[in-house]
Amino acid sequence: MHAQCSLARIISEPKTCGTTPEGEKKLLPEDGYLSTTTYTSEFFGFTLDLPITTDGHLITTLAMPEKHHALLAIGFGQKHHFGTLTITAEESPRELAWYEDQQPDECNDSVDSGPPVRYQIPSGMLRYGSFYANVRQWGKNHSQHYWTRIKNYIIRIAVDSNDKDFLQKSRIAVKEAQFYCAQADGKLTTKEGKAVALKGQPYHGPTVPTSLAEAAIKDKPGLDIPLGAVSEGVYRNPALGLQYELPKGWDILQTEVSRDPPQDARDLREYELLHACSRTLLRAMRHGASDAASQDPRPLIILQALDPICLSMRTPASVEDKEIADEIAADLDLFSEFGEIRSYELLSQGDRLFLVLHGIIGWRAPDEVLSRRFSEALFATQHHKLLLMWSLMAPTSAELEAMPATTITFDDSQPVKLPPPQERH
Repeated sequence: MHAQCSLARIISEPKTCGTTPEGEKKLLPEDGYLSTTTYTSEFFGFTLDLPITTDGHLITTLAMPEKHHALLAIGFGQKHHFGTLTITAEESPRELAWYEDQQPDECNDSVDSGPPVRYQIPSGMLRYGSFYANVRQWGKNHSQHYWTRIKNYIIRIAVDSNDKDFLQKSRIAVKEAQFYCAQADGKLTTKEGKAVALKGQPYHGPTVPTSLAEAAIKDKPGLDIPLGAVSEGVYRNPALGLQYELPKGWDILQTEVSRDPPQDARDLREYELLHACSRTLLRAMRHGASDAASQDPRPLIILQALDPICLSMRTPASVEDKEIADEIAADLDLFSEFGEIRSYELLSQGDRLFLVLHGIIGWRAPDEVLSRRFSEALFATQHHKLLLMWSLMAPTSAELEAMPATTITFDDSQPVKLPPPQERH
């Protein structure tokens, strides 16, 4: 699995983690194919037409808890109309035995073992094709929940909207969903054995696949990222080929900036995943005055290294990769310690591509009870298979914009100036 690879293996070995020794693909429940109009699950063997196109409508979600898998999340918001559709799978829930497996009987190669098991349909449940349904309405808002069994999983489709067209198309899509024989190698066939052509591109769900998240939280590959050290106002990390010149008159913080772990279980899992797949390399604060005002909040710089493979995160290759930039902004917005992302842009600085994000963040000093509201600018660039991120924070936007420019050297290339922190309009 990607999340189980150490940094050395990610960098030095071209072999993809997650493959079997023979090089065969190992399917995860999240593995599928996505086109602009259809979603196909390789693992579960079904295809669903989508009520809206995927262009600009994909949603990023939090990492799922154990035995739960996020397959797809799409949605839209336009004036007073909204709609979301999510597909999830739960492994071996209590109600599993109530439902018949929707994978066609012809998919099983075993000999006939007697009459089929008769399942009692739950009372009060609607049926749309192969799915059971529960439909509710609150004023103009509708909630449609569909579910069915495939293998040892319950597949759930949740539709929430106040748009009649979106609701109708979702209902038809569920009713007309196609089910196929899912083979262990990811190939799909009809019950007659004919191969099914997969439309679109490989897709692994709206968040990190559950098994990869579990492996990362357990193995913590981020600890393999070299720390580096500061001397004479310069941070140096020879293992990463990185050198960063700190602003003059800044103090190195030896203790972790206080960010309490979230209380909510899903938020906590996302927090644990981030810390398993990243490492904080540097913390610095502007030197304070000698009087009492020195206790006032001061600007901060935090340098972190994120492993995008561990986080199932794509990285942009050019200033034209707006879709990938949007994905990263959405991913970071889920992590509370990156604050609330309000805007972002891709820009080229020298020969280096930076993703620049702006927002606000709550920050609390170790001896304080309440958090303060800081302005923030994030600068992210890919280097040695890592996403290096400088977080610049200040109590006010004016102080943030006044932070001095500093330089970064990557390997033996010419030094690059960190872009100015002010937000462009």
